[in-house]
Amino acid sequence: MPTTTDICIIGGGPAGCVLGARLAQFGLSVCLVEAEAFPRRHLGESLSPGVIPLLASIGAGSAIESAGYPRVRKVSVRWEAQREREDPNGQGMLVDRGHFDRLLVEHARGCGLRILQPATVEKLERRTSGWSIVVRAECRMTELEVRLVADASGRAGVLRRCRCRTGPQTLALHAYWMGKGLPDQPQIEAGTAEWFWGVPLPDGVYNTLVFLDPRDLRAMQGTLTTKFHRLIAASSLLPSGVNARLVGRIQAVDATPYLDEECVTEDSIKVGDAALALDPISSSGVQKALQSALAGSVVVNTLLQRPRAQALARQFYRESLWEASTRHRAWARGHYALVAANRSARFWRERAEAATLPDAAPLGAEATVPPDAALRLSPGVEIVELPCVVDRFIEARPAVRHPSLASPVAYLGEVELAPLLRRVRSGMTPRDLARSWMPRVPPRKGLAITQWLVSRGLLVLQADARVAMEGSGA
Repeated sequence: MPTTTDICIIGGGPAGCVLGARLAQFGLSVCLVEAEAFPRRHLGESLSPGVIPLLASIGAGSAIESAGYPRVRKVSVRWEAQREREDPNGQGMLVDRGHFDRLLVEHARGCGLRILQPATVEKLERRTSGWSIVVRAECRMTELEVRLVADASGRAGVLRRCRCRTGPQTLALHAYWMGKGLPDQPQIEAGTAEWFWGVPLPDGVYNTLVFLDPRDLRAMQGTLTTKFHRLIAASSLLPSGVNARLVGRIQAVDATPYLDEECVTEDSIKVGDAALALDPISSSGVQKALQSALAGSVVVNTLLQRPRAQALARQFYRESLWEASTRHRAWARGHYALVAANRSARFWRERAEAATLPDAAPLGAEATVPPDAALRLSPGVEIVELPCVVDRFIEARPAVRHPSLASPVAYLGEVELAPLLRRVRSGMTPRDLARSWMPRVPPRKGLAITQWLVSRGLLVLQADARVAMEGSGA
């Protein structure tokens, strides 16, 4: 007899495990299917600082903290100039992805997920209401009847692809090394028509990666092995005198950024790399995968438990991925443009196309006003209805739109912004506003929000107050 469950997640990487754990915490029944046995090698060993807070939201933060992974306190950067980027607090981590992913699978199991691993999907069929999935695990077949399928299988994908490239085609060549004299800190380096990334792992293995245009690789003479060694030799990833040997084979994987335009339907969702792949220059792929999984959990909960809000939930998910892709694309172009200014290769030129380098600080970011300065609402402020995360569901909420904001803002922290702006009257001071927002907002926090609104141009000085401030030299 088939087993009935609410959701089947295909893929047991970070995105799949976080999605499953959160949905189980919402009270839904979840089955997770993972093809590979853990531990196993996997790219994405350098975790950005935002990963731990995201894992803490599902209760997995302490398990990862106690694993004792090395902290990233220094990164050697050879980009537009040679320098070292330091983080005394060591917020980033270097992990063995096989061990890291296994910890997340076990946490998901502890949340109540049914885990089938190693297991393969033999049949995936959409029906009138839900899906029928046949899974082979431990030499036996299991049939699942599910309401919704979540694709967390990475670039491979199990659901129909509808991907739009968001950057030039990019290939990553990588291989692992062991030996003496290998670097003990991550290193990023710009080459002639490629860039390099070196990552020392907790078990003493060193991963070297080369990101390049597939056309340039095809134009090189020799085998993949000779091409890889030639490229690595042109970098400083392996210092002179190092005594190291390759562990395993040299691999080539697609690293092209894209966005899936069918990331969510009434009965399916894609999370992680199945939905959105960033340019690898970000080194934040795992963090973005976790963010998509957490947002996706609220979307799935809404799809299954509030059918009338399905369209709103789908709109929210599509727009959130599109905004993340757009924001990152602009950042990556600017980062490539720093090198393209001194390199003529097509690789750099294409990736820096139409880049606008950001100012050192946004206009007015340091603006402060006295607590008794008269303010008024900027004429550019609009309040619009947008889908937002409210507890465990997607609901329509008023959001604030302004030319200085990259996207509409509904909340500052846990404070809803639109109701605060609706109380603004011309001539009110920061102190007046803080009082008017009580008891919803504590006074000190109210003053801080006022300064934020002024710095972004949502609140502006009245003409007479501006003249007085300029006359006093404030």
